[in-house]
Amino acid sequence: MKVIHTADWHIGQIFHNYSREEEHKYFFEQLKSVIIKEKPDVLVVSGDVFHTATPTIVSQRMYYNFIVDLSRLDDDLQIVITSGNHDSPSRLEAPRPLWEAFNVSVIGMIDYHAVADENELNFDATKIEIPITKKGEIIGWVLAVPYLNGNQNIYDKLLEHLKTRPEYNDNQCIVAMGHLAVRSAEIAGHNPDIIGKLETLDVDDFTDVKGIDYWAFGHIHYPQAIRGIENMRYAGSPLPISFNENYQHSVVSVNIENGKTEATVIPLKTLIPIIDFPSKPKSYDEALPYETVMMKLMEVLDEKAYVRVHVQAEKPLTQENTALMIQAFEGQNAMFCGIQSYFPEKAEGDDLQEVKTLRELKAKSPFELGCSVYQKKNGCEMPDELKEMFKKVCEEAQKVS
Repeated sequence: MKVIHTADWHIGQIFHNYSREEEHKYFFEQLKSVIIKEKPDVLVVSGDVFHTATPTIVSQRMYYNFIVDLSRLDDDLQIVITSGNHDSPSRLEAPRPLWEAFNVSVIGMIDYHAVADENELNFDATKIEIPITKKGEIIGWVLAVPYLNGNQNIYDKLLEHLKTRPEYNDNQCIVAMGHLAVRSAEIAGHNPDIIGKLETLDVDDFTDVKGIDYWAFGHIHYPQAIRGIENMRYAGSPLPISFNENYQHSVVSVNIENGKTEATVIPLKTLIPIIDFPSKPKSYDEALPYETVMMKLMEVLDEKAYVRVHVQAEKPLTQENTALMIQAFEGQNAMFCGIQSYFPEKAEGDDLQEVKTLRELKAKSPFELGCSVYQKKNGCEMPDELKEMFKKVCEEAQKVS
């Protein structure tokens, strides 16, 4: 059985106020080419189809049109799509009966039910056990598990149930889908504080489940064989979702034959690159001053790219400096995506809290606390113009309370 594994499309993402519609279309054309060349039996999409639970009409139309186009490439191609944490399970699954006419199985949620015996299955297993057929015969199964907040026990139960079905035999391949975080995974491009707070599972939770030929995961955007296990992979996002995802994006072609699984990573081209300019420094000392960066901007303005600018600064940039930076991008191919400033490291003891007791905290007004935090963070006093604005906000907040 041949599988194309992809995930984390994030259709509808707005990247620093820029639509990514053309980039997604560019990816879709590449995926179509991959399917034409590889001739898979099934395409699996492991969650986060959309970037938000309430995608726009434009995003939904793009998704529907693309899936229909894919299904028309080959009458025998099956497509299995599961929900991710960014998706609305009910919204994704709503057109499910219509999708079946296109050989597409969409699983947004698991249908649970009450059971009298705790040993019985408390969910509809047949809904997420998808048979993959070729020339009228079942050659394998996809266990289409959507986003579940981490529950590896479901795979044991599914596998046990699947083997009781009369259509099943030991010669058939089994692919298990999932949208979750595995502790041993490389999380390049993700905020470790966020990933660390998500419920995660160990690799052993899955390797202990015997009989799965390939684990098709989504959620982590960095493509990888988890802990070097070739048949357990994150496909990764097809395009960078943030500036931290400046690495090669791809899909995975998986061939399962005679009990052996071979995975091949197929690289994707990026329509619009992301650029940290002049480069992404590690500290204040490595960054370049604002004036130097402004003079060097011409090096990047002609290129169609998302550009995040890095500058060395003694204090926060003024509104005028920021406006001049933005104006430099107007009418150019490059797209301005913000400024990241690097300030001198604070001396030891600078971060000690001025307020040490609850009584001291209550004695300070919100305005005084805000000014104090600003000074500690930026190493300088809040500008008068910003003070006036902040003062008005505090006054309005006090009126409401």
